[in-house]
Amino acid sequence: MCISRRITLFLPVILLAVCGVASGNIPGDPAYAESLKPTSPKQPGAIDEARMAQADAEPQNWYATNRTFAADHYSPLSQINDSNAERLGFAWQYNTGTTRGLEASPVVIDGVMYATGNWGVVYALDAATGRELWTFNPHVDGRWARRACCDIVNRGVAVWKGRVYVAALDGRLFALDAGTGRQIWVRDTIIDHDRFLTSTGAPQIAGGNVVIGNGGAEMGVRGYLTAFDAETGAFAWRFFIVPADPSKPQENPELAIAAPTWGPKSRWDVGGGGAAWDAMAYDPELNLLYVGTGNGSPHPAFVRSPGGGDTLFVSSILALNPKTGRMKWYYQTTPKDSWDFTATQQMTLLDLTISGKLRKVLVQAPKNGFFYVLDRATGELISAEKYTDVNWADHIDMKTGRPVFTAQGDYSREPKLVYPGEAGGHNWRPMSYSHRTGYVYIPTLDFPMVFSLSRDLAYHRGTDNSMDVTDRAAISRAQKGEADIPVIRHDTLQAYDPVHQRAAWSVVTSTDPEQSGGVLSTGGDIVAQGDATGFLNIYDARTGAPLSHIRVGTGIMAAPVSYAVAGRQYIAVMAGLGGASAWEFPENSAGYRYGNAGRIVVFALDGGAVPTPALVDRSVVAISPPSGIRTSPEMIARGARLFDYARCSGCHVPGKAGIAPNLLTMQESTHRAFDQIVLGGALSAAGMASFSDILTQSDADDIHAYLANEAKNAATGYVAVRH
Repeated sequence: MCISRRITLFLPVILLAVCGVASGNIPGDPAYAESLKPTSPKQPGAIDEARMAQADAEPQNWYATNRTFAADHYSPLSQINDSNAERLGFAWQYNTGTTRGLEASPVVIDGVMYATGNWGVVYALDAATGRELWTFNPHVDGRWARRACCDIVNRGVAVWKGRVYVAALDGRLFALDAGTGRQIWVRDTIIDHDRFLTSTGAPQIAGGNVVIGNGGAEMGVRGYLTAFDAETGAFAWRFFIVPADPSKPQENPELAIAAPTWGPKSRWDVGGGGAAWDAMAYDPELNLLYVGTGNGSPHPAFVRSPGGGDTLFVSSILALNPKTGRMKWYYQTTPKDSWDFTATQQMTLLDLTISGKLRKVLVQAPKNGFFYVLDRATGELISAEKYTDVNWADHIDMKTGRPVFTAQGDYSREPKLVYPGEAGGHNWRPMSYSHRTGYVYIPTLDFPMVFSLSRDLAYHRGTDNSMDVTDRAAISRAQKGEADIPVIRHDTLQAYDPVHQRAAWSVVTSTDPEQSGGVLSTGGDIVAQGDATGFLNIYDARTGAPLSHIRVGTGIMAAPVSYAVAGRQYIAVMAGLGGASAWEFPENSAGYRYGNAGRIVVFALDGGAVPTPALVDRSVVAISPPSGIRTSPEMIARGARLFDYARCSGCHVPGKAGIAPNLLTMQESTHRAFDQIVLGGALSAAGMASFSDILTQSDADDIHAYLANEAKNAATGYVAVRH
């Protein structure tokens, strides 16, 4: 499990008084305001390792996606606090002009905000007013929209030494001038364009390099990450996460460890997975880059690698030398992962006193439902306990570091109800660690899934190759064997004690799973989190008591950030539903009521009411199609199957409102242009790419027949719309 050497680490500790968050600091205090001002004018984006290491000395800035090298998503600022949170109101907003998911946490440096939207578009704004300074559009071809498993999202930028680094959805990595947005260099990170690889995560600066991974395991890819010299863009190294077909050479020496854990009949045609699509962290003193890796491809280990072992390095935490790409240690959170239990969730680097000893640790709440505390120098497992309902494993064996599997997790012969479900106990939404309370605030998902093996075990380019399914018909059968485990379906915000491995408090934030956003905690003892109903919610960090609920009018998935300009503290959040879980808008969501116009919304004390969008008329649920569309029972039945096969149903939910158009309300002109749209790519610029590479004219005709029949039936009330 561990191949490391002992390394020592010292992280500077900045006194809270220096940070401007001591208990004597109050809003309006001139000394406090002065402490938040830059000491001298700086080049835009002038961040380096020394300044980042002293981040708490400049609490007005939010230096990176999760603020610091520690990736704690915590602000020391205290002007907005538990005694005045009800005074929080609207300061300014910026309209992104988008209607898809927004997942990024903005970076704010010396009064300038850098945020990303769909495709990898970058917005540079005046952080006090929202005035646009510049924008950068990577001009991604619309065909990449269907290459992404989970929307055309982007989770942020890296800013370093006067440059802004962003990865576009199509895998190109850009270096931009932080002052002007001018492109300095661009590199293509995708080495096999026949596979559906994409980039949605924020780049990570480490050891003089900028590192980026790729996503796409559900589409059938082989995961890797790539490092480039941050200054010149020169290729530095590439680390492949899973081995290649043994008939081919293995690209990095670590694969000699991984290869024996895969069976000789592994599904190399599907790719293997392990994509590093999100979380990374960097410890400059240890000179270690931490990378969370994704699920296997296909999902079931018994299909992915028949007769194999743990299938390294899927669903693992890797510690790499950022200068060379060589691995120091690894820890696999879910050996033989068959449930999409990625370890790509945020990793936070902390110094904690555990059993009377100060330990330098890495903590993570990955999808599998266990909260891990690891020694970040060696990879030694210190503790691992359940932070949500878990039944695929009984516990983690502290001697081996491995989960003790249960029979309930094995769906190779029959469907099984598994906790947590495929969305995990905690997904990509950032958690936050408060240095005042000592709690990690986890946006927790509490709901299961019935796993069943797909009957189609063939690889299909450009479609979902997970090879596991939710068998809705088997839910009741599976539940009968789980009478002692209630079927809970809700989101909670949980204050978790990482030292004693227990929850201090939790509150239910939504009864619709995956409808609550990422989390911010601050030196003012507040916790901020948005939700799909369009509210920003403020809680007491010590008790979980609600302090304020601010109507925004747009659903929120992203985690808020906090910063200050000229002594005034702000809280900012990107608002816009989307991602893997929001193709369909629940009727209580802001997306359903107000639409889904993307915005950056910023709050401050004594602000006003947030401007809300106009209500959307949802009265029209279907429009009868024009005459002349050829249909037959055989075409309709085949079209329904193709609608799922081609992943049309992943974006368009027939008869439902969502981020993509409701195809049962197509106008006559759209029906007439159906072939030009589906096969010709007429709406590629809007994200509706051509499907001509996997669909024939006959296929398109059958899908059209299916949709026309559904629209006719729904419009006349003949039958219920298929879900």
